[in-house]
Amino acid sequence: MNIRNFSFVTPVLLAGLGLGLLATSCHTTPPLTKAGEDWRGLHVPVFSDGQLTNLEEKLPALAGTGVNVVVLQVDYHFDFRSHPELRDATFITRARAREFAGAARKLGIRVIPELDCLGHQSITSNTMPLLARYPQFDETPGRFPDNRGIYCRSWCPQSPGLNQIVNALIDELVDAFQADAFHAGMDEVFFIADEHCPRCHGQDPAKLFAQQVNDLHRHIVGERGWTMLIWADRLLDAKTMGYGRWESATNGTAGAVDLIPQDIILCDWHYRAQTNYPSVPFLLAKGFRVWPSGFEPVAASRAFSRFALDQRQKDPRVIGYLCTTWSWSRKVDLATWPPVTEVLSEWKK
Repeated sequence: MNIRNFSFVTPVLLAGLGLGLLATSCHTTPPLTKAGEDWRGLHVPVFSDGQLTNLEEKLPALAGTGVNVVVLQVDYHFDFRSHPELRDATFITRARAREFAGAARKLGIRVIPELDCLGHQSITSNTMPLLARYPQFDETPGRFPDNRGIYCRSWCPQSPGLNQIVNALIDELVDAFQADAFHAGMDEVFFIADEHCPRCHGQDPAKLFAQQVNDLHRHIVGERGWTMLIWADRLLDAKTMGYGRWESATNGTAGAVDLIPQDIILCDWHYRAQTNYPSVPFLLAKGFRVWPSGFEPVAASRAFSRFALDQRQKDPRVIGYLCTTWSWSRKVDLATWPPVTEVLSEWKK
């Protein structure tokens, strides 16, 4: 069982605001990276001002280890103005986000906010705010009371009115963190083209998955000019890759890899020690930039990192290495955590 589906993991997550900074936010952060420089990343869930402050205090030490990108998984834990009904019980304020972004920028650290899209719309019995407030967007409407018997809910990518709401949330997060890139999640989507969905039943899962990616890309990249990132697992066929159902797809979405824009950065996550990670050269061959992403144990993280380093020598589109933490971030000192100090530091030149 992959660490991402343990019960302690919490992957929860301005059209009407007239925020003029949206058009210029991409000019407030450093360049993505200098030519040939590696992305040395840390992924951290942050759900409150207090958690963000605690992380800010660690930024100087993290920068010292080589971290130059922080992916903040915020989800619905933000004080949204466009849709205040979607603010979770604990949340980050816009002022605190701006302060964090400024502190990171002074240390040369890029901040990339994340909202898990499509999948991960519930955790255990808790349905995330979007489907709780707008149940008509659910891929499995009326099914699985209290989320019993399922891992997590998905929204329906063909729901009328959905994209307008999600785009407004994305705009607010990018503006608050003064970012020029956005991570849209998209991992571990198990409900898609479901027989109980009145819109998606019987359709091709790969085309539906690609439709959602392309809708998000149209806004994030096409309209806003930002860089878009997603997790790569749903683009990998489990039978071909030899991975399990968590880090690759068994429900027909893998064909979407040929239906989405190649300027999306794919975060290819694997948490087991192997001698070969075939997904990295596969995704490179499809024309994408790849950000290999590991976790624990250290031996597994080191194995993937060194494989990625070897691939990086062959193809600069392996852009670096990303340490993911999930709720682990509140259990350890990230500045002294071995996957950062012993593994990520291998990428520091």
